[in-house]
Amino acid sequence: RCLSDWSSDVCSSDLALGTSGIALAGTIYTSIVGYRGQQKLARLNAELQEDREDRQAKLESRKVVSKYRDPLMHAAYDLQSRIFNILRRDFLTRYYANGSPREKDYAVENTVFLVAQFLGWTEAVRQEIQFLDLDENDQTRRLRQLQDAIFTQLQTDTLGTGFRLFAGEQRAVGELMIDRTASACRCIGFAAFTNSRNPAIDRWLDPLRDDVKQMAVQRGQFEDRLVCIQHSMIDLLEFLDPGFVRFPQSNRGKV
Repeated sequence: RCLSDWSSDVCSSDLALGTSGIALAGTIYTSIVGYRGQQKLARLNAELQEDREDRQAKLESRKVVSKYRDPLMHAAYDLQSRIFNILRRDFLTRYYANGSPREKDYAVENTVFLVAQFLGWTEAVRQEIQFLDLDENDQTRRLRQLQDAIFTQLQTDTLGTGFRLFAGEQRAVGELMIDRTASACRCIGFAAFTNSRNPAIDRWLDPLRDDVKQMAVQRGQFEDRLVCIQHSMIDLLEFLDPGFVRFPQSNRGKV
């Protein structure tokens, strides 16, 4: 009887220990599952946050491109058109070499203005996108690549020394072409450009004026740079207006 009682006590103890072990195992399992669930939830939240940030960055990128698409596109179109007319239609021969005083002045001033205008809008875009993550935004990255190509073609010595603006000069001209008094960022127009004749900007543009005059006599030394720039302007137009909505394809041929 005593043995039976002892056995019963042992069985009760074993049962209690088994129950405690099951409870402990359940607690450990619940903790593990809970921890893994928390990890999974944390990863999911991080992925959602990254996705939100990516979508926000792309939205900001589209806003910048959309904001400056039309003015930058028109500036690129006007400049490439002038270069085309210089190289293929003897614009400077007709209006500078053989033109009236009024035509001579326009041929030089408007050509230089078209360069400065493009640099102005380029600088406006650069200031906007410098804080965007270009590695994550295809649009801004492609736009920057196209702008950098033109930036390089204007300053490189490999295309001669004529019609050249160094990197800092391009930035300086662009900054001075931006109208800081306007409520929205914009580039000054031709009238303000010609009427003001700002000495601060003329120090960099006067050499270009001399080059334009020289082109009317002998443009050979300038052709390589002009061709490269005109081609890059067409590439920029294809990016900004791929469907030829603003400018027809027939007016966007490369020289």
